[in-house]
This record gives sequence, structure tokens and C-alpha cells, in this order.
Amino acid sequence: MPDVSIAILSLTLGREATRDEVLDHLREVSLTSPLRRQIDFTSAPDAVSNDFIGSRHASIVDAGATKVDGDSAILYLWYDNEFGYSCQVIRVVQYVSGVEYPTYPAVAV
Repeated sequence: MPDVSIAILSLTLGREATRDEVLDHLREVSLTSPLRRQIDFTSAPDAVSNDFIGSRHASIVDAGATKVDGDSAILYLWYDNEFGYSCQVIRVVQYVSGVEYPTYPAVAV
């Protein structure tokens, strides 16, 4: 049976920020950064664990659950701890062995 879990990160930011600033940054990272294969983003108001079964990402930021107060942020990150974990192991093995397959869309510059 597929297994999805959630991690809760309590972060101290380098400066005060708004919830929108944090979410905009995480959304941008999930779409255009070199980490886009590891980080995904959802703003679905009714997200539940079953929505993320089969996700290849290391984590999916749940925008609806994110809380920011001054320089503190709490992020809720979903992850498929079977298939998603296996995909990340393969990604690391490819990186270590120098194997690189093209991904689309390419990173915007």
C-alpha cells in the first residue's frame, strides 16, 4: 500500500518576511530553480496525503498550511516515502555517477 507522510519544518528566517513572500519564493523555486526536481508546490485548499501518492519529488510544499510570523515560518511538506524516496535515491546515484538526462522545461534564466 502506498505511503505518504508529512514533515513539519519550523524555520527561523534570516529576516522578517510575509507569508506571501515565503510562498512566492517557494513556488518560484519549485518551478524554475535547479531544485525543481526535488521541491514541488501545491496551493490546493483540500490537499490530503492520497493526492501525493506517486510523487517523484522529495517534498511538496503545502501552501495552505504554511504559517509565517515575523522571522519564523512553519512549513508542511508532503512526501511519498516509498516511490518518492526511491526516485530521489536514483537521482543521487545519477548525480554521483555523472549521468544526466535532459529535463523539460529547461530552467529559465
